[in-house]
Amino acid sequence: MKTRIPIYCVTVIVALIFAACSNNPTPEKLPLSIKNNLNLLPEKPQFVMYVNFKYLRTTEFWKQNIADSMLTSENTFGSLLNVFKTATGATISDGLDEIFFANSWTGENAIVMKGSFDKAKMTGYLSNDSLFEKVEGANSFSYYKHKPSNISFFLKDNFTLCASNYSEQLTKMKDISDTSITGLVKNDELMKAINAIMYKESLWLVSSERMFIRGIFANFIDMKSGKGFDKKGTDTSTAHQTNDSLTKSDDFILNRLYEKVNSISLNGKIKNEVDLVLQFECADRESTLYVDKLFNGIIGLAKISSASRKDDKDTAFEKILNDINLQNFENTFLITIKINSENIQDFRNSNLLINK
Repeated sequence: MKTRIPIYCVTVIVALIFAACSNNPTPEKLPLSIKNNLNLLPEKPQFVMYVNFKYLRTTEFWKQNIADSMLTSENTFGSLLNVFKTATGATISDGLDEIFFANSWTGENAIVMKGSFDKAKMTGYLSNDSLFEKVEGANSFSYYKHKPSNISFFLKDNFTLCASNYSEQLTKMKDISDTSITGLVKNDELMKAINAIMYKESLWLVSSERMFIRGIFANFIDMKSGKGFDKKGTDTSTAHQTNDSLTKSDDFILNRLYEKVNSISLNGKIKNEVDLVLQFECADRESTLYVDKLFNGIIGLAKISSASRKDDKDTAFEKILNDINLQNFENTFLITIKINSENIQDFRNSNLLINK
C-alpha cells in the first residue's frame, strides 16, 4: 500500500526549504540621523567607517573591556583622535558621540565628528597653540589646520566638526545642508551596501570598491597559505586542499572574487558581548556559494595548521577558529565571531588575520 503525503505537507516543506536557503537576513534600518551625515562625505570613497561612541559607552562590554585601553589610546601623543581632543576638548570617553570617516585611493579623506563642542573655548585655545594655524579661505570661510598632520577642520555647528586633508572637500562640506542630496548619498552602489549592513547601531566599516575588496580577500588567502607549514618548514597546504577553489592560483581566485562580491562590511552587535560580523554582499546565489566554499576551505586549512603547533598564540588562534560561524543566504554571506569577557584574552594573545 502506497503512502500518500498530503499536499499541504509538501507545501510546508517546500516553503521551509526556500525560507532557509533563499531569503536574505533582515538588516537593521539605517537611522535618518546617520544618513543625513553621509552627504558630507565624498561621493566615491575607498571605504566608509562609522562608530557610535555614545552608544558604546553605555554597553557593559565597553565598560569592562575597552574603556581603560581606549583612555590610554586617547592620551597617545600624535594620534588623530588626540588632535581633535586637543582642539575641541571632546574625547571618546566624554563629549565625542559619533565619528564618520571616509578615505579614497588618492589620499583625500573626510571626517565628520558629532558631539558637544565649545566653539569659544576651541577658538581661544587654537589661537594660542603654535601647532595650529588659522586659514582664511574664499568667501569669508575660515578654518584651522593642524600643521604636523596636515588635517584642516572647522565647526559646522555646535554639534558637528568637519575635517579633511583636502581643502576642496572642506569647502564642499561647508556648503552642504542636512537635506542636500550630494556626496556619498549620490553613490547608489555604496548606499545599497550600507543599507544591507546587518548591524548599524554601534560600528561598521563598508566598501564597494573592488580593489579594496580584493585586498581583504588577499589577506585571508595569505592567512591560509602563511599557516600551511609544519614545524620542519615543509609546505603542507596543498596536501590538505580538498576544495577546488583553493587548488587554483591565488590570482585566479582573487580575479573571480572581483566579479562575485559587490560589497564587504565589518559590523557588530555590542551589548554584554560582541557579535562581530564580516559580511559579503554577492552578485547572485552562485557567487554566494562560491564565497562560502572558499572560506570553509580557508578556515579548515587554518585549523589543520594551527592544530600542528603548540605555542600559546596558536592555541588561542585555534580556539578563535572554532568559534567562527559561517552562514550563507541568497546574496549574503556572513562570518560571525562572538567576543566576550571569557575569550577576549584569546584575541589579545593571537594575531587573527595577520600572517605570522
